[in-house]
Amino acid sequence: MNVVITIVLGLLGFLALVASHEFGHFTFAKLFGIRVPTFSIGMGPKLFGFKKNGTDYVFSLFPIGGYVHVYGMDKGEMKGEPDEFLSKSLWQQFLVIFGGPLFSFLFGALLFYGSVLSTGINVIQNAPISVSAGSTDSMPFLKGDSIISINDKDIIYWNDIYKYVNKNDKNTFKVFRNGNVVNITLPKKRFNLLGNVDPVIPAIIGQVEKNSAAFKSGLKPGDKVLAVDSANIKNWNSFVSIIKGRAGQKVGLKVLRGNDTLSLSVIPKAQKGLDHDTIVTYGAIGVMVKTPMVRVNPIYAISLAYNQSISSVKLIGYQLKLLIEKKVSPKMLGGPVSIVKLTGDYANWGMAALIGFIAFISIDLALINILPFPPLDGGQIVLFSFYRVLGEKMSEKIMMIVEYIGFALIILLMLYVTYNDIIRLFHK
Repeated sequence: MNVVITIVLGLLGFLALVASHEFGHFTFAKLFGIRVPTFSIGMGPKLFGFKKNGTDYVFSLFPIGGYVHVYGMDKGEMKGEPDEFLSKSLWQQFLVIFGGPLFSFLFGALLFYGSVLSTGINVIQNAPISVSAGSTDSMPFLKGDSIISINDKDIIYWNDIYKYVNKNDKNTFKVFRNGNVVNITLPKKRFNLLGNVDPVIPAIIGQVEKNSAAFKSGLKPGDKVLAVDSANIKNWNSFVSIIKGRAGQKVGLKVLRGNDTLSLSVIPKAQKGLDHDTIVTYGAIGVMVKTPMVRVNPIYAISLAYNQSISSVKLIGYQLKLLIEKKVSPKMLGGPVSIVKLTGDYANWGMAALIGFIAFISIDLALINILPFPPLDGGQIVLFSFYRVLGEKMSEKIMMIVEYIGFALIILLMLYVTYNDIIRLFHK
C-alpha cells in the first residue's frame, strides 16, 4: 500500500480511537451539567475548530492523542459553582471518568458488530477430519470421518459444530465413515475431545496480502499449493507448518493455477508471536486460506460481536499477565507509531481486517485506561475517591505529587514505546 495512504489511514484510525474515548468523558460531563470548555482531537496548538454551547471543539497540531477539559477537576478551578466537576456527587464523577473507557469498549464492540453485519463471516466448509497425534485411545472420532450432524442438526460449515454442540449435556453425532453412517455419543465430561479434531482444508490460496512475500512471488488467489520444495502438500495445515519453520529461507513452491502447474519461489518473512506464554519467531508469506463468506442475521451478529469483544478482553488480559510475569519483553510494547503502521498493514487485508484491528485496539485502550494508575482514568477514580472519602485529611499537595509522579511515569512509558516503534521501523 502507498506510504501516504498507509499514514493517512493509520492517523484516521488512531484519531477515531481518541475521539470515541474522549467523547465518553464529554457525554457524561454534559449529561450531568458540568462545564466543558474544550474538546480537542490532537494535542498542542490549535489548528482550527468551532465553538458551540460553551464548548470549543478543536483539532490540534500533534495527532498523538486528545483531551476533554472538564471544568473543576483541578481544585484550583473550584469556586463552588454548580457546573463544576467537584460539585457533583461521587457516582457522577465516577461516570464522567469511566465514560472514556466505557465508550472505547462500546466503540470496539460496535465496530465488530458493523464488520460482521456488513461483510459476513468466514466459514470453513465441512470436510473430513484429522485427529491430533496426542489424542487418547478412547477418541471416538477417526481420521477421515465426516461429521454429518450434531443433535439432529445438519452440519454444513465446520463453524456449525460449535454453534450446535451443547457444552452442558451429552451430544449425539452422526458421522460418515468408510461409506457408512455411524452414531457417536459424546458425554459432557469428554466435550474437550473436540479440541483434538480439525477439518482437512485444501491448500488453496484465498487472499494474498498486498506487497507481501507471497504477492511479490506471484502467488494469486485460487492457486492450489501442490508441493513445498520436495514435500507434497495434502492440506492447508501442512503447508502452514512448513512455511512457519522456514523464516528467512528461500522456499520453492509448486502450484496449480487453472490447468497449469507453476514453479514459484518465496522467502517467508520472520514474524514474532505468542506460542502459549513464549514469544516465538516464525515464517509468514502473507496469504489466507480460501474460505466461504456467509451473511448473518442482525441478532446472531450481536452474539458474534459480543464473543469477539470478550475474546479481545481475555487476550489483552493474558498479554498483560505475561508482561507482569516478565515472560514477554517490554520491548514488544508499541505506541502511536506502531498503531499507525499496523493500521496500514491490516488495510492490506481489506476493510474487514482493518475494522477488526481498530476494534481490538479500542478495547485495548479501554482496558489500559481503567488500570488504577495516575493519570489514567482508573487512577483518577482512585484519587478522587481518596479526596471524597478523606477530604482534607489528604492534602492537595500530596494529591498533586501523586498525579505528577504518575504523569511523569506515563510520559516515560510513552517515550519508551515510541523508541520501540522507531527501532522496529528502521531495523526490520
